[in-house]
Amino acid sequence: MEQYRSLKDHVYDYIAELIDGGRLGGGDKVSEQQICDALNVSRTPVREALIQLAGDGYLENLPRKGFRVKRVDDESAREIFEILGPLDGRAAWLASEHLTDEDCSQLQFLCESMNLAIEKGLVKKYDDLQREFHDYYVQRCGNARLIAYITQLNRFFMKREYESVDAETAHVLLMKANEEHAEIVRLLSAHERDRVQDYIRDVHWSIDNAPFVAW
Repeated sequence: MEQYRSLKDHVYDYIAELIDGGRLGGGDKVSEQQICDALNVSRTPVREALIQLAGDGYLENLPRKGFRVKRVDDESAREIFEILGPLDGRAAWLASEHLTDEDCSQLQFLCESMNLAIEKGLVKKYDDLQREFHDYYVQRCGNARLIAYITQLNRFFMKREYESVDAETAHVLLMKANEEHAEIVRLLSAHERDRVQDYIRDVHWSIDNAPFVAW
């Protein structure tokens, strides 16, 4: 039997997808009227969804100014890294036993595609690919609740403001990150589940990297 979902829940999911897809990013104002028009609904479920999203930490409710997507400051990024690292690492640990050679080849392809995007200065493309990379093994971990938690936390890092970092610095940082992606592929391909879990938690999601997602 399909679980009942209220109109407010559908509006919530719609706004969350706008954030997940980068169409709404940090500091962007959320237009209640545009959402009403897009979904052909009244303001009541839209308002309820916005209030819940604010309560869940994704939006800010500004008195007399409406709602906007929260920006991630350095402290918030560190806190999220401390939570997301162990969860993402565990997802890789669980996924490891399910990944086929074809899956690992796809992860390698995504890693190589990210390298090309970096070399061509296509930072937005890189960002899309790295999200696809992590999501690929997370979706194969077999734990629906874990997937949902990781998706929620990743929502804080949507539509990063790369333009505030100079091109040379961005290139160095992204190459370093993609070297870590390559190591994740190597460990997953070797089915070294304990090592990949530790590597993702302690290296890839190290709190030392947290400031760079608050650009």
